[in-house]
Amino acid sequence: MKINKTRAAAVTLMAMLFVQVPLTHSTASKSHVNVYHLLLLLLPMLYFPALRYLKLNPATAFIATLAATSLGAAAVYGGGMRSTLVVFVAASYFLGNVFGRKLPDLDLRRIFVWILGCCIAFIVVRDAVYAGQLGAVYARTEGASSVLYMSTGGRNIEASLLALLSILLLGTRAYPIAAGIAFLTSATMLSRAGLLGAAVSIGIAAYRARKTRSYYFHTFIGIAAVVLVAGLVLSSVVDIPVLDRFNLQAETQLEHKNVGRLALWNSATLALEHNLFGYGVGNGVPLMEEISGLTFVENNVHNIYLQFLLEGGIQSLLLFLIMVGHILLRPAEGQQRNIKAFLLLYLMLAFIEFSGYEAYFWFFVGMFYAREDVRRARLRQSARTRRDVLPSVAHHA
Repeated sequence: MKINKTRAAAVTLMAMLFVQVPLTHSTASKSHVNVYHLLLLLLPMLYFPALRYLKLNPATAFIATLAATSLGAAAVYGGGMRSTLVVFVAASYFLGNVFGRKLPDLDLRRIFVWILGCCIAFIVVRDAVYAGQLGAVYARTEGASSVLYMSTGGRNIEASLLALLSILLLGTRAYPIAAGIAFLTSATMLSRAGLLGAAVSIGIAAYRARKTRSYYFHTFIGIAAVVLVAGLVLSSVVDIPVLDRFNLQAETQLEHKNVGRLALWNSATLALEHNLFGYGVGNGVPLMEEISGLTFVENNVHNIYLQFLLEGGIQSLLLFLIMVGHILLRPAEGQQRNIKAFLLLYLMLAFIEFSGYEAYFWFFVGMFYAREDVRRARLRQSARTRRDVLPSVAHHA
């Protein structure tokens, strides 16, 4: 693949979206500024004429509504550094549209393989640097706060990102490597979302390689059920840490300490009783803390649907759900199939993690809609060609 400006920009941006290199950290907003943030501000300037690609669809309607809600809420509740997240959502969506239109399927396929190479290189270098404390890197201990993970969100997001990346590599020779790394990383880091993501990825791969429409699907479900039952039986005799991560009792204990997802969700419910029309991007957790009197370590509620309801209001959430349904129901082909699967896996894991403002999610939302526009334009051109050919054939006949 010959490297030109667009391919180089796409590779650089996607590499930084998956291997998130931090530049600075704000303790006040509990947020990092990464290299990809700078790229998202600079790259749109190179493709300003491509604004004509943007069309009214559920994604653009959601982003516009979220931005308008945040501007209105800022007058009442103020804003902080995290309020700028809506800018990066829009920029990543725009660039996804650009690269989705400009790069053919073969280029995307190769770029996804290169991104896997970047991730592997990061993991190898990171493990070499922390060779003397790999236990702290991969075990769920509090002694790894200084460790540089692939994602500035920490080990859980690193595991989830690897599972999501494996989806993009379905149908390539690199897929077994990507899926294997995702599964092993998730298992050693005891990441629930990562394990679920890796299982879904492998299930999709098996289903696509099916002998019949249901053979591999039912085989995968059957094996997964047997492994789960065996694991539950063994866990009653032998301590298996990875199964403890799926123990809801542990979440309940965390809630009593005012930490964990249940505590966040309960406080978000209290905040929603005061306002259903949105506190503005970045204001959710600070307002939750003010209303509940609690202090949270997290900067989001680990459920993007609740996050959008809390910060964007019911109007934003409804538009987001329309977008989700639109993506789910649209047919896809080529690399768009993998992108669609990537988005659906993200949306499934989003019930227990993510903030909803992740640049890699909105980048691939933009790419999905761009590939959809290209597909529909090709179908229209094909229909016009058939209409032109049929009269000519009839005339000669």
